[in-house]
Amino acid sequence: MRSAALVAATCAALLAAACSRVTTGGAHNAWTVPGTLRIATRQDPENLNSLLGTQDVDEAIAAFWGAFLFRWSDRNELVPELAREIPTVANGGISTDGLTITYHLRPGVKWQDGAPFTSRDVIFTWKAIMNPRNPVVSRHTYDDVSSIDRRDDTTFVVHLKRRFAPFVVEFFGPSNPPAIVLPEHLLRGLSDFAHAAYNDRPIGTGPFRIVSYEKGQRLVMEANDAYWRGPPKLRRIEMLFVANDNTLMTMLQTHRIDFYFHASETLLASLRGIPGTKVMLTPRDRFSDVGFNAGNPALADVRVRQALAYAIDRRALIDKVMHGAALEGWSNHASFSPVYAPNVKRYSYDPAKANALLDGAHVARPLHLTLVSFTGSSTITDAEELMQQQWAKIGVDAAIKNFPSGTLYATLAQGGIEQSGKFDAVIENWSNGADPDDSVLLMCSMAPPAGWNIYHFCDPQLDAAERVALEWNDPQRRRVAFMTVQRIVAEKLPFAVLWYEMQIDVINADLKGYRPSHSITPFWNVWEWSIDTQ
Repeated sequence: MRSAALVAATCAALLAAACSRVTTGGAHNAWTVPGTLRIATRQDPENLNSLLGTQDVDEAIAAFWGAFLFRWSDRNELVPELAREIPTVANGGISTDGLTITYHLRPGVKWQDGAPFTSRDVIFTWKAIMNPRNPVVSRHTYDDVSSIDRRDDTTFVVHLKRRFAPFVVEFFGPSNPPAIVLPEHLLRGLSDFAHAAYNDRPIGTGPFRIVSYEKGQRLVMEANDAYWRGPPKLRRIEMLFVANDNTLMTMLQTHRIDFYFHASETLLASLRGIPGTKVMLTPRDRFSDVGFNAGNPALADVRVRQALAYAIDRRALIDKVMHGAALEGWSNHASFSPVYAPNVKRYSYDPAKANALLDGAHVARPLHLTLVSFTGSSTITDAEELMQQQWAKIGVDAAIKNFPSGTLYATLAQGGIEQSGKFDAVIENWSNGADPDDSVLLMCSMAPPAGWNIYHFCDPQLDAAERVALEWNDPQRRRVAFMTVQRIVAEKLPFAVLWYEMQIDVINADLKGYRPSHSITPFWNVWEWSIDTQ
């Protein structure tokens, strides 16, 4: 545990690159299949059309077949993709009043069926996102657009309803959730694409094209040799969806896979002992938290939520559940974020204080709550059981009820557990986008289905601070506003941050070029990956 914690601390200090540790063996494994990468992950995609999906795996898959205007690199930089350059005030891309943004697209890009990609596709996708018949995860950012003018195939101009500082990063860029540009010529005849055949076999402009998909089992992609950057180095990608962490480790040990994506922390010690592989620990701006449904009368009093926070031994969770591969956190922004507020209210483990708060709120014990999360993760199971024991010490009886991740995180229209408010407390994960904008999670207007404020939480002071952060491009002014938001969240606790993740990936040592990003999907440069025995 001590060595894992040391690696985590070192990684946090060296955010410019992912940390890694080679186990035993080296490159040139006999079991490597040149040009073919076999990936496996626990999550099962909710939808291959990432506009309708809410999980990390949906975003990861989209990074192979689709494209954005911009991606976010491992150096924490915005990288043009479908756009030729980043609009700024200096280059004339952003007007002085911040209400008009001009985009210049990369010429010569083609869809994987050979049709040309143009500005019409971007405008079509924006309209599709705003179509109320399409059950997209969020319209945040896109609903700030009043109109888009098309000048020609490679130029369009966005007119905003208001100043919106995160817009350039979030509009078809590394936002949470990120939105892929869709093909007008394939979808324009539909009144909506909620049940379109396209969702199971999307065609994009990305470096790989989907050739087969067996839901819950297997996805196969092949190189798109017409990709605008040139043919990708990998020729074939096979992605398997396996719900059990131990099975995934066995598959890695028996060389059935080359890449265990987002591995379980509980297996970290065993994963480090697999010959010919490399364990990568990447600091992420992704945190795990316990969210509280303040719409439940038992949790409406902030003292009850604070009591539950004081009754959680976070250090024990990091040591026993995360095996040291996590960073302690008290705020909804990571300690390495430029807007991090270091002096927010902290909830050190204190059962006596927790009991006093419950007494002050006149809560009869035992207090019965339902604690939910997603199935298939030994990390989640261990965290739930440990928290259940900790809460029992203050007279809280937490019944554990878990759901497949696709059910837990589904949209309101699909009956998602979180979006429908069918929980008292939930252990969940959240990733901020590349921009620190967190309004979709916290503002009163972001209650489902508009956003992801699943907590029935509404605070006018927080909303006022969020509006400043959303409207002003001045970094210092935004930083002060975000620090106010963090203080309110820590005091009023729509959710309590448990830890910040170190993403664990285990890869075949023959895989080259994997440089995971610290925000949104780590798969930002998939066209550069290669695997060979030479």
